[in-house]
Amino acid sequence: MKSEPSLEDRFQGCFLGLAIGDALGYPTEFLSLSEIQKRYGIDGIEDLPGNPALHSDDTQMSMSVATALIQAGHAGVEHWMDVLVREFVKWLRSPENDRAPGNTSIKGSMHLEAGIPWTESGIVQSKGCGAIMRVAPIGLYFHGDPTELRTAARASALSTHAHPTALVAAEITAFCVAWAVGGVPPSEFCERTRSLQSPSVTSWDPVLGESWKRAGYSSPREYLAAGWSQLLSELDKISQSLAQDPSDVCEILGGGWGSDEALACALACVIEFPEDYSAAIKRGANTSGDSDSIASIAGAISGAFLGTEAIQKDWRKRIENRRALVALSRKLYLAHQK
Repeated sequence: MKSEPSLEDRFQGCFLGLAIGDALGYPTEFLSLSEIQKRYGIDGIEDLPGNPALHSDDTQMSMSVATALIQAGHAGVEHWMDVLVREFVKWLRSPENDRAPGNTSIKGSMHLEAGIPWTESGIVQSKGCGAIMRVAPIGLYFHGDPTELRTAARASALSTHAHPTALVAAEITAFCVAWAVGGVPPSEFCERTRSLQSPSVTSWDPVLGESWKRAGYSSPREYLAAGWSQLLSELDKISQSLAQDPSDVCEILGGGWGSDEALACALACVIEFPEDYSAAIKRGANTSGDSDSIASIAGAISGAFLGTEAIQKDWRKRIENRRALVALSRKLYLAHQK
């Protein structure tokens, strides 16, 4: 009988899982499925390219979020965001920030660098997936504290992406990681998400400021309800996608460029292959949409659910920044216990 992975192993599985999914999808981003198949064969990309296999900005920003959580400890979201602002500005000016970073993440980070408060720096028009592809460490760190998880996920998104759908999708992506690290089967995630709608739209921590006013809404509740409407509209398509099983999940669920579509695509991959990390990220990487983000989010959830040993050893050895990722997962695990 297979033993359940330990909590620390799930933390490591999440970190390696998101980076490896990112690296598998990175070369196929901006390619159509037919172009991917022409380049890699009828089954598409199936192995990590290169040694080391390079990841993208998705992993870089996830590492920034994890670093900020470790440094800030349990001093509260305001202190943590002060640290995260510094980490995002550091990422912005890093010579390694050359992995096709998202325009909104760049623009929001430039606002932070210019001294604009993080509650006002986010782009209200953008619900891009940059808001959710970096949120997995929050789901790990606050997996036992739904209130802190919700506020931290929203705050992290708000610094660059202030569209209501971005905030809600970041919140739910973090919850999915928290459920996965707690051993909840992915088949339950969509129903659990729907059960969160009511407490979510009625929760607004004052520390988050008044982004709802900048976005043109009359109240935080109206703002969040708009985000929930878009997100649930996408998640409702997952069952259709699983039933029809198209060659490309983006065919039904959209390209994943928006945070709602990216989460729906990633969840479809994990729900289809709940016990197979490799199959889940291959499904995400072989898409005509935002392949690296879809595969990275799917990899984070699958890795957190299945643990490190579910990820093939060769991939774990070859992923860029392997030692740093393992060290961060260990430090985050220890920090969350304090």
